[in-house]
Amino acid sequence: MSKFKQIALSLFLVFFVILCWQVAENVINTNRLANNETGLEAFIPSPITILHTYGESGSLIITQSMYTFSKAMIGFGVGVVFAIFMAFVFLLFPFLRKVALPILFGVNSFPIVGLAPAIILAFGQGSSFSIIFISALICYFPTLITLDTAFNNIDKDILDLMRVMNASRWQIVRYIRLPQSLPYLFLAMKLAIPGSIIGATMGEWLGARNGIGQIITISLYQLKPGLLYASLFLIIVASLLGIIIVEILERYFVKWKHLN
Repeated sequence: MSKFKQIALSLFLVFFVILCWQVAENVINTNRLANNETGLEAFIPSPITILHTYGESGSLIITQSMYTFSKAMIGFGVGVVFAIFMAFVFLLFPFLRKVALPILFGVNSFPIVGLAPAIILAFGQGSSFSIIFISALICYFPTLITLDTAFNNIDKDILDLMRVMNASRWQIVRYIRLPQSLPYLFLAMKLAIPGSIIGATMGEWLGARNGIGQIITISLYQLKPGLLYASLFLIIVASLLGIIIVEILERYFVKWKHLN
């Protein structure tokens, strides 16, 4: 199946789900109102309501989302770069890897929802640094674990051949470990991009004055489901765009993977 057909089928599926959502909500609203019950629109807005929200509050949503996405992208960059650095450190110093990796797994098992308030208290409520830190932390662990696993799962026969040819450790890293690990790095980045936006949004939930997370909090307490869902869908779209950009970069830097 060609790439164009895959995209067309995906778009068709999305529009079909939206259509079913709109029809089902219209039927449910009609029945609930006929029975003197609160309409479903008070809790779950229909796609048409969400579109109207974009028309009424689109500029506000986009302006505040830019604040969030800028912090998320900084956190994404910091988290990924530091994870790559630590993966190389673990590769060059295996003893350090054996000691530090179990500790990192333990830290990663701690729920970020519980750790975020401590970060906010440490760096200040609503500070940009705390939001970036939470975003970077969510990106750091999956990238490090994925890249470390890729570095240490190279075919032993290839490594033995390189050693027989008197290749240095740096040559093995440059010509074998790094190229073989690039697809896994881009996979980790695809997972990290939504995580970075979630982290930034979570930091804003806990008391920021700006950002999409603050809009979500306000819409929740003011009972504005249209604004809430419009903000959430914008986060989804931004995550998908980020993943598409990473995939384009992957096709450029890992051309051999897409030859077939």
